[in-house]
Amino acid sequence: MIKIITITISLFSCLLSQFIDVQITYEYNDRIIGNDKTYILEEFNSSIENYYKTTSFSNEYDYLDIPLKIHFIFERINFIGEHEFDQIAFQMLITNNADQYFYAKNVSFPYSKGQYIYYNPTTFNPLTSFFDYYAYLFIATELDTYDLFLGGAYYQKCLDLYSLSKSSRDASSIWSSFKDDIEEIKDNEFLRIARYNFYFCIDMLNQDEINTDFMKEKMHDFLDNIILIRDKFGYDKNTLKFLNAFHIEIADLFKTFSMKEGLEFLSKFDNNNKQIYLDYLDND
Repeated sequence: MIKIITITISLFSCLLSQFIDVQITYEYNDRIIGNDKTYILEEFNSSIENYYKTTSFSNEYDYLDIPLKIHFIFERINFIGEHEFDQIAFQMLITNNADQYFYAKNVSFPYSKGQYIYYNPTTFNPLTSFFDYYAYLFIATELDTYDLFLGGAYYQKCLDLYSLSKSSRDASSIWSSFKDDIEEIKDNEFLRIARYNFYFCIDMLNQDEINTDFMKEKMHDFLDNIILIRDKFGYDKNTLKFLNAFHIEIADLFKTFSMKEGLEFLSKFDNNNKQIYLDYLDND
């Protein structure tokens, strides 16, 4: 029987943390992990939430406030005694509740009762480096929305962690896929430009003075880069995730600036939201 549990934990947050709103849910199979052992899962979740909320992963960008939602599917606790254990295994879905979400499977690392988790970016640790990787990744994608390619240094931090993992006997095979994922995101400059242009326009809508000509120029550049993605990468999964998260806002912007060509292109490229774009075209 699968147990699904949501936990809410109130913690005092470090003012310098980039992650203030952290929500963790979890599930487990009670035939593998007994109900009397859930305290271990809850302690683990509390430790991870506390780690994200009280750690500054960037002294330079301490003003960021990135929401995180994490869902664990716990698969195994390795017991070495009645109440002693030394390893935990799970799958994980982590998201910013927008266009960034990532799934990790076959994750396992040493974990024991009362284990203290602390931030040390210069040393590889199977547990903390795993969660540091996602911290840097979300900071990188967030910074890319503030200025063009601003997140580059934090994509590099992810790759630096991969380099550290190669010299550790405790590193799991998941780090090879991490390297591929980061390079795929970092090297797709067309998507990074498109995301920046989109967020620029969204931010502009909240300004007292709106430069509509400049916004229209940005949306044309947005469309050009999405077309370039199609031409170079085809149906790129990260681009489709972004479009799926913001298709309404994008369609609104295209309609506002009478960019029928943008709606027509997306109706063919973003099949999951095809009807939305067609509805906007019909109401043009």
